[in-house]
Amino acid sequence: MRYAILTKQFRFEAAHQLPNHTGKCARLHGHSYSLEVSVRGPIQPERGQSADGMVLDLDALKQIVQTTIIEQLDHHYLNDRIDGPTTAENIAHWIWDQLEEHQPAFAALLWRIRLWETATGYVEITREERS
Repeated sequence: MRYAILTKQFRFEAAHQLPNHTGKCARLHGHSYSLEVSVRGPIQPERGQSADGMVLDLDALKQIVQTTIIEQLDHHYLNDRIDGPTTAENIAHWIWDQLEEHQPAFAALLWRIRLWETATGYVEITREERS
């Protein structure tokens, strides 16, 4: 069986602050986040079927992330949405948690979350960081 990793990129705007931080992130500010969600799975071999040759339809991946994550975070104050410090690390784990909780069939394919907080800095978690 052949496997592949499929990635889709999303964007959202959100504000947050880290009240206990000693740097400038203690103040209310916002980011233009870029989110990459990757799934890994077998390439479907069912000839003549809609999913033939795919791990997952990119449109299905888009719909899952859009409804489960983007609609919850875009143009929101993250401190009201996420428990604990709203660091990029915690936001990435929150995203994984939400996808597992609300999309259990999809969760088995979830492979990597990469969250860009700035144009030059991102956090990445994979299935390995979740164990």
